[in-house]
Amino acid sequence: MIKRILTYYAERLDEYLSRTRHQPEGLATVGQIGGGTEERPNKMVVSLLNVEHETSGGRSAPLHRTSGGGFARMQPPLRLNLNVMLAAVFDERQYAASLSVLTDTLRFIQSMPKFTVDGTDYTIEIVSLSPQDQNNVWTLFGGQYHPSVVCKIRRLTLDAGIISTAGKTAGRPVVEM
Repeated sequence: MIKRILTYYAERLDEYLSRTRHQPEGLATVGQIGGGTEERPNKMVVSLLNVEHETSGGRSAPLHRTSGGGFARMQPPLRLNLNVMLAAVFDERQYAASLSVLTDTLRFIQSMPKFTVDGTDYTIEIVSLSPQDQNNVWTLFGGQYHPSVVCKIRRLTLDAGIISTAGKTAGRPVVEM
């Protein structure tokens, strides 16, 4: 599902950027930033930074009533947020163009804060990193900085739907005197 969400978002971003810029191979893609290769794709690269557990919704009880009057023990769905980086990975000679593409990408984020993939709504918002956090991220990417923005995609829910235990509830209370 993570691949589907990032691919969908990169495709919409590519459509937006292609309205004003014409590059036959596209302007946005999902990929790894850095990675030791010296090749610059001259594109906006959407890359997963990390997956974060969303705890603000609380946890639901693992017991659920079934239609037959019994119960089933199922783990609650896993609610996640995706922290992604959108980086303008361009040749050094095209630094000004990378800044222009980043500006257009910020306009796209502002104009499309909510999107739907396979019937599920997601939101995206810009996340500010401290200079130290930004330094750490770019060090992990190999030390080569590219104009970029970090965003959080909210509302990813994963549910295996596996029943771990099932049983029946009592038909009437047992009272002993």
